Amino acid sequence: MIATPRFAIEQALRTVPFSMSADHVHQAHEIYYLLAGERYYYINQRVYALQKGDLIWISKHDFHRTSNKGSGSHERILINFDESFVATPMPVAPSSDHNPLLLPEKSFLLRPSAEEQRELEHLFRQMLDEYHQEHAYRQMYLQSLLLQLLIRIRRIQSAAPDTIAPERSEKQQRVYSIIEYLHAHYAEKLSLDQLAGHFYISSTYLCRIFKQTTGFTLVEYLQDARVQQARAYLRETNWKVTAIAEKTGFDSIAHFGRVFKQYTGHTPLQYRKKHQKEQGNGR
Repeated sequence: MIATPRFAIEQALRTVPFSMSADHVHQAHEIYYLLAGERYYYINQRVYALQKGDLIWISKHDFHRTSNKGSGSHERILINFDESFVATPMPVAPSSDHNPLLLPEKSFLLRPSAEEQRELEHLFRQMLDEYHQEHAYRQMYLQSLLLQLLIRIRRIQSAAPDTIAPERSEKQQRVYSIIEYLHAHYAEKLSLDQLAGHFYISSTYLCRIFKQTTGFTLVEYLQDARVQQARAYLRETNWKVTAIAEKTGFDSIAHFGRVFKQYTGHTPLQYRKKHQKEQGNGR
């Protein structure tokens, strides 16, 4: 039995502040469009400031999350889809100088013009209407709309004079350095005083700017980084859980299991079995 290619689109309005508690990653591509309000979007440890009409492309396997900016009230459209959803019935042409890959390999932020926003939002409305109906040829029509959307995104991207860069204030640059240090040294026993001393700042100031920039406390972020690596080890190796706990910097197997379940909803062994089952079904 051949699985149906995955496609999902949803529109959500939030009137109260909302921030994701941890980074997450998909096996599918993601398109995030901000209809109203402001948001911070974190992709691979970099912060992007989104405003109304901005579109984010998140490549599969890129860690990401969103958090509050401004009042917290915002409205967005979110699309997730598998590559196979746009591979049939119309194949994606191979890459060339004049015909780049339709599915971008790297995540990026677009800031479309007012006219481009109207064109994008028209496509989003068509997709939402079709997605919630049971018309004949529904999947084929959604595929055609998604292909139109992807072409519009690529045309806007190719016409844009510059890429919208992540936030780069002096404070954020310092936090990026701290983040890179945490990802390089997550397996070690790290303390707040040691980190503050390494970056020649007070522990109070370090905690404050880190929370302001990432939305995480230092401890939360370090645990998240360790869990990300632990998930990779559980998927890609046959190492025992005790060895993985040690290699990712946890001081005990009990602490590892508790934190891992808090971030993933599964124990380490449950996570490994679930991944092995998914891999088996995909063969």
